[in-house]
Amino acid sequence: MGRKAKEDVRRKILNTAETLFAQRGFDATGIDLIAKTAGITKSLIYYYFKSKDEILSDLFSIFVKKSVEMKQRIVEKWVAEPTIGVDKIVRQYSLPFMMENKKTIKIAFTESIKDVQDVPHLNIFKYFDENFNAGYEIARKMGLKTERSQDQMLGAFFLLFAPLFSFVIFSDEWCEHYDTDLDTISDYFADAFGKMYSIFTQEKVSTTNLKTMLKERSES
Repeated sequence: MGRKAKEDVRRKILNTAETLFAQRGFDATGIDLIAKTAGITKSLIYYYFKSKDEILSDLFSIFVKKSVEMKQRIVEKWVAEPTIGVDKIVRQYSLPFMMENKKTIKIAFTESIKDVQDVPHLNIFKYFDENFNAGYEIARKMGLKTERSQDQMLGAFFLLFAPLFSFVIFSDEWCEHYDTDLDTISDYFADAFGKMYSIFTQEKVSTTNLKTMLKERSES
C-alpha cells in the first residue's frame, strides 16, 4: 500500500470515528462499530492506532493545529487591514472554520464535561491554552498591552471562547426551534460577539481583564 493510500485509510478511520463520537458519544462507540461503519477490518484500525483514545487524541491534535493556523491567518488579515471589524472576522473566518469542525467541537465539549477522574479522555483547557497563547501572540503583534493573568484567561474563556463554541454546537437546533436560518443568526451572533470582543482589544485599556471590564461596565 502506497503512502497516499495509507493516508487515505487513516483519514477514513478518523472521519468515521469523528462522526460516530459526535453522534453516539465516545464511550458508546467501540472499535468494532468504527470498523464496520468505515467498511474495514478492526485489525486495520489497530495498525494505525493503538486505541480508541489515540484516535480521539489525534482528532483533537489536528483540530488544535488547524485552529492555530486559522488564528495566524486572522493576524495576517488584521495586519493587512487594521480597520476591519471583529464582526467581519467572525463572519469570514471564525464561524466558517468552527462550523467546518463542528463534530470535533461537539466531541470536545461533551467529553470535557465528564468527570475527568473517571473519563480522562480529553481536557478542553489544553485546547484553550493553545488558543489563548496564539491569541496572546496576536495581541502582541497588534501592539496591544496584555498580560497572561487568571482574570484575563477567565474572561477570555467564559465570555469569548465558550460562547463561540456554544453557538456552533446549538445553532442548528436554535434555527429549528425558532424557525429561522443560519445566515440570519450568524449575523446577529457576529455583531454581539464583535461588541464583546472589542472590550478585550480596545487600545485605551492597557491591560484588560474580567475584573476591570465588569467595573467599567457597572460605572457606565
